[in-house]
Amino acid sequence: MYNSINYITINVSDITDEMMDNAVEDSRDTLRLSVDESKAILKWEGTTPSCFDGMTTYSHSEILEILKGSDWSGGE
Repeated sequence: MYNSINYITINVSDITDEMMDNAVEDSRDTLRLSVDESKAILKWEGTTPSCFDGMTTYSHSEILEILKGSDWSGGE
């Protein structure tokens, strides 16, 4: 199920409407935010939309490891 999903971490201030249109999330209100709310995770299925070109993308297992970090989990 998660094999075709790609993820990025991005500064909230850098998120564009085009990115939101191409992301699985349907609202900025439903984004997974970092503890300090400065970063978000966006995800999409299939081919990488051009608005995400040049960004570091992560697999499901890689994003789970990132989420374990103190920036995302508050050190829990």
